[in-house]
Amino acid sequence: MSFLKYKESLGIMATLIGIISYLPVLYTVHKTRKTNNFPFNTLGLAIISNILWILYGIYEPAPASILSGVLYMLIYIYILYIKFN
Repeated sequence: MSFLKYKESLGIMATLIGIISYLPVLYTVHKTRKTNNFPFNTLGLAIISNILWILYGIYEPAPASILSGVLYMLIYIYILYIKFN
């Protein structure tokens, strides 16, 4: 396995572990519908940040950055969706 493949595997593992760490937060938001710990400004900046990570991953072939950006952006969009409903 080349170093680049190994390095990319580390990025993907880090992303998946990070997403798993968010599952209790998502479960709580889903169950309680409480999003007061997530101000609109914070969610907006987080979504913009993840869009930039996706663009970085596209321009600098980095699948882990794309995966991370997409998954975290989906989390923040879901929280924003709950906030509006």
